[in-house]
Amino acid sequence: MDVAVLGRKETAPEAIRALAQAKVAKLGRMAPVLERAEVRLSEDRDAPGSGRTMCEVTITGHGHTLRAKAGAYDAAVAVDKVVDKLEHQVERLKGKLVGRSQPRRARTLSKA
Repeated sequence: MDVAVLGRKETAPEAIRALAQAKVAKLGRMAPVLERAEVRLSEDRDAPGSGRTMCEVTITGHGHTLRAKAGAYDAAVAVDKVVDKLEHQVERLKGKLVGRSQPRRARTLSKA
């Protein structure tokens, strides 16, 4: 998975950039249809000056788009929260794809 980490108005620190790339790339192994991820780190717009970091992630691939957003006072915690949300979305997407490729057999009702 191609992961791009972007910072708004300032560049993301190298440690946070590496953490975000590693955690989001792991989601790509869970569902190989996802090809590109964009991670945006910014200061909270609702409360500027509070030191709160917002992390927004958009993952796309094969016509599917997954998005999640979370905030925390520590950038690493914000990344962890977003990855937790996205794990749930990836599991749902994977279930839909498997269900579509392996439909259940139709049950026939026997007449008694």
